[in-house]
Amino acid sequence: MSTAMVTGAVVERLRTETETADTVVIGSRGLGGFAGLVLGSTGLGLANQAHGPVVVVRGHYRVSHDEVVVGYDGSVDAECAVEYAMEQAQARGARLRVLHAKHQPVSYPHPAGFGPVPPPGIEDEIPQRLRPWLDKYPRVRSVQTVVSKHPVPALAAASRTADLVVVGTRGMSGFTSTMLGSVSHGVLHHAHCPVAVVRPREARS
Repeated sequence: MSTAMVTGAVVERLRTETETADTVVIGSRGLGGFAGLVLGSTGLGLANQAHGPVVVVRGHYRVSHDEVVVGYDGSVDAECAVEYAMEQAQARGARLRVLHAKHQPVSYPHPAGFGPVPPPGIEDEIPQRLRPWLDKYPRVRSVQTVVSKHPVPALAAASRTADLVVVGTRGMSGFTSTMLGSVSHGVLHHAHCPVAVVRPREARS
């Protein structure tokens, strides 16, 4: 373990650290944050710009639930989130809950400017899609949950009994023109436990 005192723009300096660090962990609100905000500008800014996984921690957690929750929608971002969640669950000896929120009817028109149209019936394909990860991490106990709810409140509710919630930076419901999607942004603000935001490996270079 080592310590260092650095100067300069906080987000930019921490962003540089994410280029080589396995994970960067920060608090949700520092001395420069507004008291009324759940997530400070540093946490949000870093999650938006980081090259690697960023874990945002809020409050003190003394109760272990032995569960890691990952949001899954079948996107590339979600696959990266699953890999990180598998690693975390294995390291903690915890169960992994893969949560898919089915919040948009197939017949509902897909808004212009959003990401790829979610394929119908993806919830039926989840076990098959997750099989490679389960084979790679055979020691991880996992459960799969499908809920008819928007992803943000669904993941926020799951976070009450989780030690960590893992989300991708941008999934199928995120704006393609932003680095941090609406779901990951919402989870960062409303989760009751630490949140890990994971960016696809090809987007880190």
